[in-house]
Amino acid sequence: MGQFILGVGLSTVDLIAEIPQFPKENEATFMQSYDKQVGGPVSNALVTLSRLGIDTVWVGRLGDDEYGEFILKDMRKEGVNINDVVVEKKGSSPFSFILVSGQKKRTIIFNPGLSFSLDGEVPEELIKGCDLLHLDGFFIDGALSAAKKFKDLGKKVSLDAGAILPGLDELLPYVDLLIPSIDTAKGLTGRDDYEEMLNLLSKKGPQCVVITLGEEGSIGMEKGEVIKKDAFKVNVVDTTGAGDSFHGAFVYGELQGWDLKRKLTFSNALSALKCTKMGGRRGLPKLEEVNRFLRERGMVT
Repeated sequence: MGQFILGVGLSTVDLIAEIPQFPKENEATFMQSYDKQVGGPVSNALVTLSRLGIDTVWVGRLGDDEYGEFILKDMRKEGVNINDVVVEKKGSSPFSFILVSGQKKRTIIFNPGLSFSLDGEVPEELIKGCDLLHLDGFFIDGALSAAKKFKDLGKKVSLDAGAILPGLDELLPYVDLLIPSIDTAKGLTGRDDYEEMLNLLSKKGPQCVVITLGEEGSIGMEKGEVIKKDAFKVNVVDTTGAGDSFHGAFVYGELQGWDLKRKLTFSNALSALKCTKMGGRRGLPKLEEVNRFLRERGMVT
């Protein structure tokens, strides 16, 4: 019997323009390329898991507009169950303008649309039928309610803490796997030392805490053990969605029962592969691609 992952969180349309460099104020520049993809932290994590062979379900809220239709079509194509997505009449679906410069830097301009409130609860049958809940802090009302019920059932909850959003402190006691970005970790703890951050964050309730460090890789603490794994060297095209894919990969490792070192190695590898292509979605690899990448570097898969 397969494992089912429930994701409650953000899915957006990403409008991605590659430019030679960021223009100054009142300047214009030419696009080198343009793409339209679906993105969002939970959305990308679920598609990562789906491409790795895991059954996934997404709950979120969209408008009945062009972007909402585009998101639903893409999620369905990727094999993600979208039967319980709330579609609001005359609502605004989330979307982002993403500028990626020739220096591999990016700027995101985000329109949140309906992404802050689910305006309802996650269906009980989904909660009972899924093995792990993955969140990103959006739809905090539905996310918090679902997290409490998952904990009551003895099931794990993971959180992609990419930003300090309203309600985050209230959510943390129900989280088992906490994966913040380095900026979020600093904001939550007021510290700069990695191990101090891990220790302070673990006291908020999570059994496992991992901090993503961008080009430095990642560092985590589980069962009192601290492990840091360097990032893999690849030809970076775009880092959009790198953290999202890391989270999906880490959840995959958790489902396999891997130890912390193996989960970090696998997640770093998958995230590195994503960064070799433009956008948060197009570069997400399948399981065999990640295993081949690791084998080529002499690592056990």
